[in-house]
Amino acid sequence: MIKNFQTYRSSAGAGKTYMLSVSFIKLSLHGYFNGDVKYYQKILAITFTNKAAAEMKDRIIYYLRCLSLEEDKDNILYNITKDTSYQNQTVFDAAKNIYSHIIHNYNKLSVSTIDKFTTHVVRSFSKDLGLSYNFDLELDNSKIMQPVIALMLSEISANGDNLSELLVGFVMSKVDEGKNSDIEVDLNDFSSELFKEGVYDYFNKNKLSLKDYIDVKNNFSNKIKELEHEIKLLSYKVSNYFTLNNLTKDHFIRGTFYDLFVKKLGSNNYEKWVPSKTLQKNIENGVWYSKNTKQIIKDQVDLCAKELNNFYQQLIGLLREFFSYKEILKNIYQLSVLLELNKRKEKYKKENNIEQLFDFNKKINEIISSESSAFIYERIGERYHHYLIDEFQDTSIMQWQNLLPLLVDSLDYGKSYIVGDGKQSIYRWRGGEAEQFLKLPLIYKSQNLVSKSEWEAKLNQHYHLNMLDFNYRSREEIVNFNNLFFEKTKHLLNEDLQDMYKNHNQKVVRKGGGLVHVELFDGDKQQYKEEILEKIVRIINDLTYEKKSLYKDFTILCNTAKRVSLVANYLLENNIPVVSSEGLLLSSSSKVNFLICVLDYINDPYDYVARAAIVSYLNKNKLINDELHKLNLQLKDLNKFRNILKKSKIIINEVKLLKLSFYEMIEQLIIDLNIKADVYIDFFLDFVFEYSKNLDCNLPSFLRYWDERKQKEAIVIPEGLNAVQIMTIHKSKGLAFKNVIIPFNWEDTKNKNDIWVNSSHNFNGILPSALVKSSSKLENTFFSNDFKRDSNLRLLDNLNKLYVATTRAKDRLYIFSKSFSKNIKNDYKYKGNLNSFLYNYHDIYPLYMGNDNFAEDKQKFSYDLFNVKEKNKLDWREIISIKNSASEIFDIDKSKNKKDQGKLLHKILADIHYLEDKNMVLESYCSLSEYKNQSFSKIKNTINNFFLSEDILRYFDHNWIVKTEKEILMPSGKTYIPDRLLFHKKSDEVVVIDYKTGKAKKEHENQILNYARALSNMGYNNIKKVLIYVNKENIIKEL
Repeated sequence: MIKNFQTYRSSAGAGKTYMLSVSFIKLSLHGYFNGDVKYYQKILAITFTNKAAAEMKDRIIYYLRCLSLEEDKDNILYNITKDTSYQNQTVFDAAKNIYSHIIHNYNKLSVSTIDKFTTHVVRSFSKDLGLSYNFDLELDNSKIMQPVIALMLSEISANGDNLSELLVGFVMSKVDEGKNSDIEVDLNDFSSELFKEGVYDYFNKNKLSLKDYIDVKNNFSNKIKELEHEIKLLSYKVSNYFTLNNLTKDHFIRGTFYDLFVKKLGSNNYEKWVPSKTLQKNIENGVWYSKNTKQIIKDQVDLCAKELNNFYQQLIGLLREFFSYKEILKNIYQLSVLLELNKRKEKYKKENNIEQLFDFNKKINEIISSESSAFIYERIGERYHHYLIDEFQDTSIMQWQNLLPLLVDSLDYGKSYIVGDGKQSIYRWRGGEAEQFLKLPLIYKSQNLVSKSEWEAKLNQHYHLNMLDFNYRSREEIVNFNNLFFEKTKHLLNEDLQDMYKNHNQKVVRKGGGLVHVELFDGDKQQYKEEILEKIVRIINDLTYEKKSLYKDFTILCNTAKRVSLVANYLLENNIPVVSSEGLLLSSSSKVNFLICVLDYINDPYDYVARAAIVSYLNKNKLINDELHKLNLQLKDLNKFRNILKKSKIIINEVKLLKLSFYEMIEQLIIDLNIKADVYIDFFLDFVFEYSKNLDCNLPSFLRYWDERKQKEAIVIPEGLNAVQIMTIHKSKGLAFKNVIIPFNWEDTKNKNDIWVNSSHNFNGILPSALVKSSSKLENTFFSNDFKRDSNLRLLDNLNKLYVATTRAKDRLYIFSKSFSKNIKNDYKYKGNLNSFLYNYHDIYPLYMGNDNFAEDKQKFSYDLFNVKEKNKLDWREIISIKNSASEIFDIDKSKNKKDQGKLLHKILADIHYLEDKNMVLESYCSLSEYKNQSFSKIKNTINNFFLSEDILRYFDHNWIVKTEKEILMPSGKTYIPDRLLFHKKSDEVVVIDYKTGKAKKEHENQILNYARALSNMGYNNIKKVLIYVNKENIIKEL
């Protein structure tokens, strides 16, 4: 029987997009040969991002065009004809017709994101879903939550109603955790929980009112006190039992059982109440005493063992209940506030006729859970015969189940393809569940589907598993490293999740070569990062200098956006050009932040936070010399603060500024603050300009708007520049880069998530669902299994993230992390940090695999560097002022300002390109009135003496193309100006010459080495560096 449900388990670099593009073309050809040139319109390819959809469309069009021109690109002709009886010419002719038809009917080529397809389905039967025909689709969650949160906060009452009590409790719980006490910021962050697919059922179960939550809180507080009392009574009871039975600490192994009841349970430190892991294990195994214990003591303990075990089990039961109540109570304010926000969100959406993609998925899922698949076909108005689904591991439960009725029905008509890689599942926080890919052809978490049995039977009937096990991306050493690394580290996962890495080993296509370099660095959290950053700069400079790579060949993959900013700023400081949509946020610029703080101060002079930030900036940038702690003591006094500004030569004339238009005010403020404009300031001004188009344009509203946008507004840089790319690992998914660097230790990974639990069977049923902190404290609660599951999934998330990162590399892979802890405990390897994964692979570093001696791919060296040059902001009033004097209008060389003999000497030598120019140049300078003096005759003698040296004359003959005093612009905006550059006319030799008139210094050598490095970055390899000290001896120093 033909198997039409073709599933492909893939690995990174295996050519998933290529395979799907080929499959799309083969299906289109099949339809064409059966008389339907429009058959491609019966195929739907689904991806998960607009970029991926565009890439697949481009691939399909490109390959069809190649075939129509009778060209075979990427071996596509072979892959189309190998399983068919098609002749080459037949394929060429068919492709020509299909290509032509698609070009004239491009909108019928169905390659879509899953969200776009879902929206199309919903609009086809919106009436049945109870949706109005003119609803607004809102994709930005914040645009819904901001007005909802603002309205809720406006209802806080000083009288202490239920809402106010819970919100105050929410704020205080955040303060206790050492977090931000800005309630609006907290609520906006926290509200993201409302848009996670997996929490819908928990919301549905929980219908409690605000008053109910107050009652639950009080009930739990009382219950905790009762349980604490019971535990103390048990402690007292067991202590008496020990006394009555003459049992002492020495009767028990290490005395831990005795101490638990006699000492620890009497403490107010609740964490000490929990038996140690060793004690738990001993009691489970019936081990009460050591092997060397006297027999009489053994007999005495054995006699009491049953009763002692009962006491222990009573304690465990009480502790489990006690800590369960405590963990729920910790989050009771968050839970109540979140559910209240959800109610208000739904009300706001209904009142404003707003729908979201999540609503669509939810409503479709409710229908397909109870309706046959034919119902959806009637509403769509068109029927696909084939479905091609990419990146299946990132599909959510609802998304997959909503596609099922369509895909299952299509299996009777032809093949459908699903491609995925569980190892690249890194979007669990967004609803992706890779487990459902592993469970195919079974339907994962499908207990609510009415058609579950029917659909599973059809899927199973047509199911065929294929493996894509070749790696077309990475060189051999990188593939081998990844094969070995993940074979060892996969054993960290529990058995169910290890299936993700089953058959993960890949076969090498790019034989020979490749480099893997793994190194660990000592130091505290800050120091080891600095060393890694220095190492990154050295590697980039070395490889670019040696012409092995361009800047754009390097990509640095970080764990968080915060680390992206850290790396981006460090590289820019070291004159390395950078491209990063995440690292170049406007809010990462200290100048932009300083400007915002000044605006905060203008808006509210009594904003102490703004004052403190301003003073900190002035101190850090050495605009004021006073010690920071002394300056901070003056902040509360407004007059003293203004004196600080005056001492820093900053005058803020609020009255004058507020009279200007908003955009002019910002420009004038930049001038008044003497902020040197750079690319961040330029883009910030663009942001201000766009905002200033609003009718309601004023400072308070702008500051609110900036708070909303500051984590999104970034420098926009065109693709293709010769610059190092820096991005988070999540952003890198699906991409490939020549050289990949993975830095740091991922200690900033957010491991402590909140997790939802089903509490309907606990606490006498008064709380159907709850939100708890994911921490080891849950091990001693009703929710220990939930915690274990969450811990395993978090470890999988981090391992998958590392897999995605290491498999992006084509030629070179660098991993730089923190040295191992000195005292490594058993749980160290499960931490999920980068170095804990490395420890599981090997315990001795640095590690090198392969080398740099491999043939580089041919590439054209491009030097379009990203310029971050600083410049002074010009006042437009000065720019358009009328100039009256001739010296302002004409470019008259005021040589009287250059009487310094060294400068004049440089100027004359710059004008002498070849030897025969010497006399003419000297005469021209001598004829100028300002040089008709004794000092010029000395210069003339020096020049004549200079050209007596044969070693110097060879640099002034006609074998060279000469450039003097020409600027070389570096990526940072810094310029280098060598005195003399010579390019040999018949070879690739380049000579860079610098003249010096004083004593030899080390900095002279550093300067000319910088010139040479700049030339090397421009593609010149054979560079000679020459220092000439112009004096009586004319010393020539070649480096």
